[in-house]
Amino acid sequence: MIRTLRWLPALCVGLLLLGLGSQAHATPAFAKKENKPCVYCHVVPGGPRNFRGLYYATHNHSFADFDNEYEAKLAGVSPDAMGPDAKPTVADYPNVHVDVPPVLRFVMKDIDGNNVNLARYVGKVILIVNTASLCGNTPQYAALEQLYEKYKDKGFVILGFPSNDFGHQEPGDNQQIKQFCTSKYHVTFPMFSKIDVKGDTQAPLYKFLTDKETDPKFGGPIEWNFAKFLISRSGEIVARFPAGLSPAKPEVVAAIEHQLEQPAPSENTN
Repeated sequence: MIRTLRWLPALCVGLLLLGLGSQAHATPAFAKKENKPCVYCHVVPGGPRNFRGLYYATHNHSFADFDNEYEAKLAGVSPDAMGPDAKPTVADYPNVHVDVPPVLRFVMKDIDGNNVNLARYVGKVILIVNTASLCGNTPQYAALEQLYEKYKDKGFVILGFPSNDFGHQEPGDNQQIKQFCTSKYHVTFPMFSKIDVKGDTQAPLYKFLTDKETDPKFGGPIEWNFAKFLISRSGEIVARFPAGLSPAKPEVVAAIEHQLEQPAPSENTN
């Protein structure tokens, strides 16, 4: 009995060390909170942060507005990178300075629910359109897709924002909208989650576009589905086209082509 008692302290110490060892490899609180593996945010478990970890640490420990593709671009790594491969190659990430015009300082949800920082479109000519599936203007999807296919390689992009604000003509959920757009009109330009473009629950982007203080020249309420705002490469709102005006009309095409001829502003990453 006495001999057994002599071994108890050593046994307790051994068990304690074993417990500490296993604790060192336990999933950290933040990994549990976000339901991510350690290498999602770290080069190695418990090691230096990769680009996601640096973003997380400098944004109040939150991924609420995190756009993986955009942040990976700023960090100089692949969006799919994990662990060591996700270590930033840009020395001052996440404090990289990129001039982002006010109209692109919004994070929106794409049609699949992923965060999209509109800053990823800096330097592009952008057509922002509120869409609907059951509207008399819905066939404009075809003309929009044709424009996108024709000019996308020159730096043009269309951002489609479904809305049920007019005549309840967009009643479906995001996946139903996506299925409709891709199957009927073969849409490939970026589509976003359904939002409100007017009223008390108006999306901040559309508040910016329609507010006379932020958009004195083209601001004003959205009149119907398929109103169109044209954004220059420098991020200036340069035109607004009525909901009923087809994107194939010469004045729309000419305005887009004119903006594409303008030089893209250089991104300052110093």
